Amino acid sequence: MAYKTLYRVFRPKTFDEVYGQQHITDILKKQVMTGQVAHAYLFYGPRGTGKTSTAKIFANAINCLAPQDGNPCGKCEVCAGVANEAFVDIVEIDAASNNSVDNVRDIREKVSLLPALGKYKVYIIDEVHMLSSGAFNALLKTLEEPPAHAVFILATTEIRKLPATILSRCQRYDFKRITEEDIVARLREVAEKTGLQYEEDALTMIAQSAEGAMRDALSVMDQCIAGQDTLTLAHVNEAMGIADTKRTRALCDAVLSETPSEALTLLSEMLHDGIEPHNILRDIIVELSGQLAKEASDAYRCANLLRVLEVFIYNQNILRYAATPDAVLIAAVVRAAMNTTDVDTEDIELRLKKLEARVEKLAAQVTAVPAAAPAVQQEKEAPQTVPMQEEIPGTRELPSGAEKTEKQAEKKEQASVPDAQKALRQFRAKIEEKIPVLTPAAAAVKTLDIKGSLLGVLADEEDRILVDMLCKEEYLSQMESITQEIFGRAMTIEPRYGKKEEKSMEQQLFDLFGKDKVVIK
Repeated sequence: MAYKTLYRVFRPKTFDEVYGQQHITDILKKQVMTGQVAHAYLFYGPRGTGKTSTAKIFANAINCLAPQDGNPCGKCEVCAGVANEAFVDIVEIDAASNNSVDNVRDIREKVSLLPALGKYKVYIIDEVHMLSSGAFNALLKTLEEPPAHAVFILATTEIRKLPATILSRCQRYDFKRITEEDIVARLREVAEKTGLQYEEDALTMIAQSAEGAMRDALSVMDQCIAGQDTLTLAHVNEAMGIADTKRTRALCDAVLSETPSEALTLLSEMLHDGIEPHNILRDIIVELSGQLAKEASDAYRCANLLRVLEVFIYNQNILRYAATPDAVLIAAVVRAAMNTTDVDTEDIELRLKKLEARVEKLAAQVTAVPAAAPAVQQEKEAPQTVPMQEEIPGTRELPSGAEKTEKQAEKKEQASVPDAQKALRQFRAKIEEKIPVLTPAAAAVKTLDIKGSLLGVLADEEDRILVDMLCKEEYLSQMESITQEIFGRAMTIEPRYGKKEEKSMEQQLFDLFGKDKVVIK
């Protein structure tokens, strides 16, 4: 008999075996128990999070002859047929290879046929975003008015590619990335069922590399235990071509302490051991992101961490297409570690920030000035006059009625928008809580511009790389959830950039020491 991989052997058979998606499985179980089954469902989420498995379990449960608490019983004729992949009333279709109009027309012709054994005829269409526009149009009418015995379950990782007419006819369920704790728990369960001896650190490393995908974690585990009855951290590092956490942390510490010779020595050892430059760079970014979230309260260390992290994130795209990735990584490490040798304006500004942070610490230690000391009033600044623009007589037009109505609606909408600074604080706090890796990106946002369902995030041009991360596809559902909590509606993120505002020397002194402590003569 051919060998079956772990993710196929240990594919969940009931809703209770699905890890990390309880917010979805609880609703589907209630629908099975009450019989309130919808005609179309949309399962959206990252790869390997259980979309297809949940679809199969749900299709089995609504056809099961004796479901137990919303789960398939696993004993009846229907469950036996599903287990043996011989149940004809559940049809799985891969839209990536069956994406034409003819394929959908074939579904429309057969959907009217009654189920052979079960109560429902279930069509599971995986990667539905791959359907052509003509195929979507052909599917639309069937989704709108399907036969009473037909249920459609659409699964996708690219929800933006689906027409709004399809989305509006489906119950949408968003699958989230599975936490490292849940992945480790599942790997531990698999190891115990297979009699595998394992190290906890090995399971943790696999879970971290899986990036929230259970299928990826089981595939890596399967690769690491090939021909072995034990799973160690060394096996995982060797199989995946990655460095252990201690070596990565030591390299990051050498970079942050600005000792390039030590950093290059550690990097050379890792490259000599055959570790891929892409894996080294990814692990460095993950390690620095974790440190940045912990050091957010320390202004100096946070600024240095942010600078180093920006260097490595910028080189990540360059490394992907480089003919000599080793050289690109070495240059990135040296560039990040040799901060004080650069003469460009960005590093001059960073050194100024370091100096300001040290001055702030010294100022906090200075004793307060006695209350009897005479107060010196600051000279009043002469009011600045702004020259009026000349206006050609007869060229000014009065606003029309439509323009007045539009301006009134805009003022009304702006009045209902929450305070921008308060919203910005909530925005940063929610991102730090739910998506720690985006904490630097949120910190780079200067202010928010809230208009309807559009959330403009304003930042400096030099922070473009960081702020663009807020719009990545992999964080879309989490960002929608965050805006829903703060503003009461899911909003689309739109980055906007401008030149960094230059402050006068007086304003810098006011920001550093406080306006009441500065006397200008």
